[in-house]
Amino acid sequence: MSCYNGSRWLVEAIDSVLAQTFKNFELILVDDGSKDNTPEIIKAYADRDARVVAVPKKNTGLADSLNAGLALAKGAWVARIDQDDLCEPYRLESQLVFASGHPGLVLLGSGFAEIDEKGTIVKECRYPQKHAGLVARLERLRGFFPHSSAFYRAGVARRAGGYNTRITRAEDRRLWLELSLQGEIACLPEHLVRIRKHPGQMSLDNKGTRQFCDATAATVCHFLQKAGCNDPSVRESEDEWISFLSWIENRMEHLGTLERRKAWTEARTEYLAMENRQVGVLRRYLSVIAHDPGGHQQRGLDSYGVTAKPRSVPTFALVAEYLPDAVDDAA
Repeated sequence: MSCYNGSRWLVEAIDSVLAQTFKNFELILVDDGSKDNTPEIIKAYADRDARVVAVPKKNTGLADSLNAGLALAKGAWVARIDQDDLCEPYRLESQLVFASGHPGLVLLGSGFAEIDEKGTIVKECRYPQKHAGLVARLERLRGFFPHSSAFYRAGVARRAGGYNTRITRAEDRRLWLELSLQGEIACLPEHLVRIRKHPGQMSLDNKGTRQFCDATAATVCHFLQKAGCNDPSVRESEDEWISFLSWIENRMEHLGTLERRKAWTEARTEYLAMENRQVGVLRRYLSVIAHDPGGHQQRGLDSYGVTAKPRSVPTFALVAEYLPDAVDDAA
């Protein structure tokens, strides 16, 4: 667990891990230079439970903090959880039992229950259970099981280079795409984690555009890698990488994708902040379709969750523009 100024919900998150039915694990808590009382909370848990490993460090960001935890992990499997999310008591046991019966597995997620700031369940989400369906969602920039539900082979993740520190808002998606090339990925249908949605989330930073651009860049890099071409996020210089990101953002701006994404994120932020979620649903939906009047008919309201998002950027088209010869090889 990477922690940064997470005192508001950190105790709940830690308690949910320590209450697991499976007991033989270590809980690595990496404090990424917090300025609140997060370090004191972590120390208190480490002092009274030998399974808790406290790792203080200067602030270098989420991906680097996750890599620090991955480097220290002693177990064969790593289970992720964010500082504001919760594990169901049987989460580790369920995932370990499934993984033990599937030797080719490298990554396992689960469904989740979305909760609000007060912990009230808003809705439940499920995803495809098998490799092909999950890879299709990753490659098409569609919704994927949450990072906090991820359960992956530590050794395979290390050999893959861990979390890519250049992709600061989609480091998980880039690693999942890499792991999908190394072995099987799967998802359990039941919700094993509770994901807290609130206005202060990193995913809503800069109206969600940074995360969306990084996710698009990660996917384009994946296709380039599959085609045997240089992965700009790994093999290029820092200046070349920044230039590549700027190109991705400019192309998305030209296609109108970023404007629709901003509208969706603004509406979602308002929705999360409202006490009356049903009114929030309507406002969110109207805001989205106002910016994309031709695309809303295929979406609809999704059980008050309003999962309508702007249409995905055609990543193959971006690959074709960036390096035309790569498309046939990546397909």
